[in-house]
Formats: sequence, structure tokens, C-alpha cells
Amino acid sequence: MAVPPDVGHEVEVLLHSGPFHAALRAAIERSGLTLERLRDRLDRRGIHVSLSTLSYWRLGRSRPERADSLRAVQAIETILGLPRHSLEALLGPPRPRGRWVTEQRQPRRYGRMLEPAQSLAETVEALVGPSDSDLRLWSQDDAATVDGHGALRSIHTRQVLRAVAGHPDRYLAVYCADDGTPPEALGAEAVRNCRLGRVRRHPRAPVIAAELLFDHTLRAGQTHLLEYRFTIAETGAVAHDHRRAFRYPVGAYVMSVQFTEPRLPVRCYALAQPGVDAALVRGEELALAPGRVLHLTAKDVQPGVLGIGWDWS
Repeated sequence: MAVPPDVGHEVEVLLHSGPFHAALRAAIERSGLTLERLRDRLDRRGIHVSLSTLSYWRLGRSRPERADSLRAVQAIETILGLPRHSLEALLGPPRPRGRWVTEQRQPRRYGRMLEPAQSLAETVEALVGPSDSDLRLWSQDDAATVDGHGALRSIHTRQVLRAVAGHPDRYLAVYCADDGTPPEALGAEAVRNCRLGRVRRHPRAPVIAAELLFDHTLRAGQTHLLEYRFTIAETGAVAHDHRRAFRYPVGAYVMSVQFTEPRLPVRCYALAQPGVDAALVRGEELALAPGRVLHLTAKDVQPGVLGIGWDWS
């Protein structure tokens, strides 16, 4: 089936600007598939979605939100020949339901993955603005350093962000330190392609949130590279792991931990929490390289937690 050139162009534009239902409609039209054939392709992959549901998604009368529906969206991207996460990124955060409607606490999704949960939500929610739901991570690299006493001293982060809607002009970075770390020991620095905005520390818990301001607003589809660093003053708190929580899918992620002699771990391993409500599990053992560096890599990261843990004895 021949597809008019303007339909193909429309798909590319809508994948950058949204909304989801319009991008889905245009992508299906470009593919030449009927909804029945799309449903059959999904069935062959073991993903069962009714015709009425697909129709509602295409018309904007409902949208995918549950885990099985998001799996279907990822499969549809493959079936229609779209870039991975391109449709999923247009969905934004789930719409609040039930008690979440009154509480309006999207930041609590951090707290369901990291501790201290309530303190994290209290710290983050005061700074969350419209840009929070308009950005997605394209890629991220975290480099943590552990001093000779076993304390985590800094986390340097390099990110590529992609605007999926609106006109975002800032990013909210968050860090939860180890128990026993005083809040005043935590610091935030803007390193490259951003400026430090508001910084909020929890008055009692080791949690810090920092706004990173861009020099310009982003259009939907634009990417932005930035670097920032969290620092922890010497407190004597010994670290046993470093974790990163993801609320949205990420294309590529790298975490490294640099240790300092004389204190080196005797055993190191990957950590993963595959989902917001899942338990944190211990994965494969990791080798400490001659440069005293551990690292892990991941592609197509889904919401959850990744990290590196270690034993001192």
C-alpha cells in the first residue's frame, strides 16, 4: 500500500510533539495496517488487547497506563517500525486516581523506590513544576566516588534529556544519602550546561533536591546535555551501596563507583528493583578493576532501581 509522503512526515512531527493518540493514529495509517491486523500482530506476541481498546487509544478516548498496556505500546512501536520508547514517551505520568487525586503527589513515585520515602516526597514536591512531566532521560551516566574510609563523597552525573511536551526549562535532580548523614552535609553543583536554581534539603533526613536551570527552553523533540554533581561532606557514615531510581524508561545507563585505598570492598554485586512495587534483589557479582572502579551498564531501562552494592568484610 502506497503511503503519501505527507503522512510519513506527519508521523515524525507527532512523535516529537504529541499528543499520543494523534501519533498512534498517524503511525498506524502510515503502516497500512488495520486495527484488526495490529491486534493480530500483538496476539502473536502474546499480548492481548481488544479492538475497542486500540480504537479508544487511537481516538484519544483513553490511554495506556497499566503495566500490560505499556507492554502493548512497546510492542506496537516495534510492529509499526517506530523508535523505541517514542510512543511511550508521549504518555507522560499516569493520571492520578483514587486517593492520589486529592493528594496530587506524583513525586511520591520516587518514595516508593527509595528511602526515606516520606522525607523524599516532602522534599521533592515543593520544587516539582510543569517541566517535570515534559522531560525524559535519553541517557545517563553516574560516577560515584568512595573515600578511603568507605564513605560516599560525590556523585557526578551526565545526562541527555529529551523534551516530550511543553517548553521545559529546568530539571529536578534528587539525591538520598546514607542513614546518619546530616542534611547540611549534602551539596549540589551545576557543572555544565545548566545553572543551579532552588535547592531544598529535608530538615531532618539526608535528602536533597536541586533545580538545574537551562539557558533556554526546549521545544518538543529537542535534547539537552547537562552535568551536575552531588557532594557529601566527611561525616563518618560508611556506604554499602549506591542506587539510582528511574520513574520513566531510559535508553542507556552507566553507573560506576570509584573506591579509594586503603579501604576496598571484598565483594561487589549488582542491585536491581524491576518495578516500582518490586523488592530490591541482588544480582551478579561485579569485578573490581585494577583502577579500583566498578561499573554496570543497562539498555532500555524500565521504571525501577539499578545500583551497585558491596561488602567490606
